[in-house]
Order: sequence, then C-alpha cells, then structure tokens
Amino acid sequence: MAELDEKRVGDYFERLEDVTDWWTPEEGELRFHYEAELRVLEEQLAIDPAWRVLDVGTGRGRFGALFARHGCRVLGVDLNAGMCAEARETAKRLGVEDRFEVTRGSAEDLSGLPEAAFDVVLCMELFDHLPDLAKALEQMRGRLAPGGRFLFTYVPGESVYGLLGNAYRFARSRLAPGELMISRTYSLGEVRDRLAEQGLRLERYWGVGLLCANAQTRLLQGNPLLRALTAVARGEARRWPYYERPWLARHGAHVVGLARAPAA
Repeated sequence: MAELDEKRVGDYFERLEDVTDWWTPEEGELRFHYEAELRVLEEQLAIDPAWRVLDVGTGRGRFGALFARHGCRVLGVDLNAGMCAEARETAKRLGVEDRFEVTRGSAEDLSGLPEAAFDVVLCMELFDHLPDLAKALEQMRGRLAPGGRFLFTYVPGESVYGLLGNAYRFARSRLAPGELMISRTYSLGEVRDRLAEQGLRLERYWGVGLLCANAQTRLLQGNPLLRALTAVARGEARRWPYYERPWLARHGAHVVGLARAPAA
C-alpha cells in the first residue's frame, strides 16, 4: 500500500471546509455503524471517572464526550479549526463543557502537552489518515501514563470494506496518478508491530461491520448498489453490533483496539 503524502494530507485535513462538510458520522445512512464503535467502549470498558483522557483527532468530539459524560476530564486535539468548534459544540450540547476542553494541534506533534499525563489516549478514526503513523504513535505514547490505555480504530485490509477500498485506491492511482489519497488500510500484524515499536501491547480488539462494504461518509453514498449493501450491513448491526471473536473482529470494516503501556 502506497504511503500518504504528508504535506498534502496535512493541508487537506487542516482546511476548514474539506472535512467538516463530509465527516458527519452522527447523521445519515451510516449512523448505525459509527454508533457501534461507541457501544464497544461503553460495554467493554469500565470507565473510571478519575481518568485523564487525551482525545487525539477528536473530530466532532463523539468519543471525548463519551468519557466526559462518565466524569472523566478530557482534552480534545484536532488539526482542523472547524472540527474543534464542532467538538466544543458537542460538549456544550451534552452538558460536559466543564470537563471537555478542546485545542488545535497535530497528532504528529504533541510536544506542547505534558508527558505521561494521561490515563487514556484515544486515536479514533485517525490511524488510516496519518501519513507518519510511527511519529504520531511516538507522540501519543509519550503522553500516556505508565499502565495507561491506548484506544484506537483502524480499517483492516482483510475486511470487505478494506479490500474494496484498496481496489478503489489502486484504480485511482492508475487512472489519476496525481490525485490525493487521504486514507489507507493496515493488517492486524502491522498494527501489532507498530504498537510494539512504541512499547504498547495490544490487549484486545473488536470488529464493527463484518458485512459493511462501505463505511465511507465522503464518497458514493448515492450509489444504488452501495445503498443496498448498506441496508444489509444495517440488518447485521441490529443482530451483531460488534464482534469479539478474533477472526471475526479482525475482518470488521473498522477494528476498535485496546493497547496498554507497561506499568512503572
């Protein structure tokens, strides 16, 4: 899989209108899919209100707000000023603005934040868009307290969604070589290795949307075939919101992972 262009991808996500116009996981036909990610955290984590949480790439603040609602103090960071404003609005709407602070910043440079200061670091819906994952993981690992939890999502290349996405990116790279690509996939082995390089151990993972062929809020939502496939995925989600068995989990359209830093 080709690497992402660091400058062009960074510029894209920093521009106000480029992301806020299409990243609306709380709305539309795919809402059921993105709600399942929140459900994983609600049901699989015993959230401690004493946790200090860093939400990197907070977007509209969905995940940070979840922890804030449980009493945690949360700092959300996002490169896009519009998304920062949306996250603040989310915190205000949910009545957690006193526990959810938002600031602009890059996942690849968190040097302005104190080291080892957070019990939980979130990197949700961001792995796949990071041009330099190693640098970002090093920065996030540095903010994690000993024994802390690192929670993240990624799109697995083994999934139906990942396979179709890779086929699309391959075709576009041949038909329009200069076109900007803003995402990529990873295998479970790659993710495990990248985490291990930073001293993080993958403890558990859950899969969302085994039958989800399109979890893309940016492209192709009007395509009749994909709308039909989305209806199939919606039916799946009603019966199986997420998967815990390893083989099924690693083939979800999105994988929610939990890694731990070593204790002091």
